[in-house]
Amino acid sequence: MSPETEPAVYWCEAVAEGPVYSTGRIVTYVLGSWQTFSPVLALRWLRGEARRIADRLDPDPACSGWVTEAMRRPVVPVPDCPAELRVWAADMDDQRAARERIKAGEPLVVVVPDADCRYTLSIRPLRLPAPLRPAPLGGGGGRRRRRLRTWWHRPR
Repeated sequence: MSPETEPAVYWCEAVAEGPVYSTGRIVTYVLGSWQTFSPVLALRWLRGEARRIADRLDPDPACSGWVTEAMRRPVVPVPDCPAELRVWAADMDDQRAARERIKAGEPLVVVVPDADCRYTLSIRPLRLPAPLRPAPLGGGGGRRRRRLRTWWHRPR
């Protein structure tokens, strides 16, 4: 990929969307946002947000200090939002594919539904506009240029 087509910055966002009870409205909450120049750092931030959201919804029993051994019984796994967020954050094959995707300039969107809400993690590669080139000096048709005076300029 050439430097002209490579994204300049990556905008990362973690969003929750769900109903406001007894109003019938759906509201979007931005849980976090971040901007970086690196696709690696963008994915690292997004993985951290996925783990942070998962731990706030349901602490990981494998890492939690308050879970006793009696509580760690084998159970039939049921997909739930925190577990899906943890699985996505831990899958290195998915992360490699995601990095290649965003480096190619394509957005990455991970949507994980919950019982009454959905969480969206996204990375959008953005290209900055090319800088404007200043007009060439001189050739002003014989007119003299006036010097711009500002409040910090002292007249001589």
